[in-house]
Amino acid sequence: MSTPSARMLFFFLLTASCIAAAPSALAKPSEAVKKYREQMFDPPMRMLANRTLAEMFHTARVKAADEPSRLETNIVPLDFTYEFQGERRKADEVVESTATDALLIIKNGRVVHEGYYNQSTELTRFNSYSAAKSVNAIMVGLALKDGKIGALTDAVTKYAPELSGTGYDGTTIRDLLEMRSGIAWVENFFTPGNLSYDAHVSSWVQERARYTDTARLTRHEHEPGTFFRYNSMDAAVVGLVIARAMGMPVSRYLSERLWQRAGMEADAFYVIDGPPGVGQEFTAGGFNAVLRDYGRLGLLMLDHGRANGEQFFPEGYVSSLSSSVTADADPNFGYGYFWWTVKGTEAFTAVGGEGQFIYVDPPSQTVIVKLSHGPVGPEAVPVVAETLAFFRAASAWNGAVGE
Repeated sequence: MSTPSARMLFFFLLTASCIAAAPSALAKPSEAVKKYREQMFDPPMRMLANRTLAEMFHTARVKAADEPSRLETNIVPLDFTYEFQGERRKADEVVESTATDALLIIKNGRVVHEGYYNQSTELTRFNSYSAAKSVNAIMVGLALKDGKIGALTDAVTKYAPELSGTGYDGTTIRDLLEMRSGIAWVENFFTPGNLSYDAHVSSWVQERARYTDTARLTRHEHEPGTFFRYNSMDAAVVGLVIARAMGMPVSRYLSERLWQRAGMEADAFYVIDGPPGVGQEFTAGGFNAVLRDYGRLGLLMLDHGRANGEQFFPEGYVSSLSSSVTADADPNFGYGYFWWTVKGTEAFTAVGGEGQFIYVDPPSQTVIVKLSHGPVGPEAVPVVAETLAFFRAASAWNGAVGE
């Protein structure tokens, strides 16, 4: 069983029961598991935690296509450099200096680099962390195309009436996509004393409530649509809206509507929040997939919502999604609809908190997926800056052009 296809078959048979298992059939977490979940963001744990969530959480499978779409491949040497902090660095140096676990570069529709590091392989399902929010924007586009969401100006309470009288009363779907709900929120799930921490611990760690249950405790701080604040609850509520609009779990919708029809090659999965039988997909940061399928998502965005011969989004949706609604969301980025725009370029990207990127550069027809276990907080600032320097150089790189 030495060939990649044989190993992949063995791997999927081995893990299918874990990924597809019904949450109601699984036991509550032990104290040891809860302690692991509390510590999984610590530096010694991150590399392993990012790729083994199916072992430590209940999950919901996103089934792949029976016949994956073909990714053309023409692997070439990374014979370019990038500049960072006044130094000229070789392209492959970015792997070690930015804690990279997997790297995919697609130029003009062809894979020109595919690298796996730190014991990861083409079979590894990597957690996307907050890049899962960008998948939410994709699902909203699908639901708009299907006519199940009437318009981005629809009220959130049209789909989730239980949020009437909360901070989400009066918000629209677009307000949430833009992170402009206006609710009072501190995006810090490491420190007790705020709703973000309470929601994380009760759902992600202890499994005693759904993450979106905490949305019922929110209150207004700003008028909806007027103030940008990065907010994981906004993304989780969008996941709730999608499930209500479609009348099915988001894992099933994403599978049937995109993952299979766009030709994804491997089952993905969502982490389930909350207790067995009650918890649902954690759409603010619990989506997991293999490297090449993240690349296919990037190609979908590069081609304005078209993949495997099908148009998945309404006309103009990707252009709106990738425009800077908030120009100064971050020193390096603006913000559109759950996707970040990259200052000084026409590129846009999904971003996960430990260095997960699906970077799309339309002018150069480049897609880059980088999955990492990098630092968080202030220590991440230079790592992100170096990553962006690498992305710009890789987008400008012409060495991959040819036969």
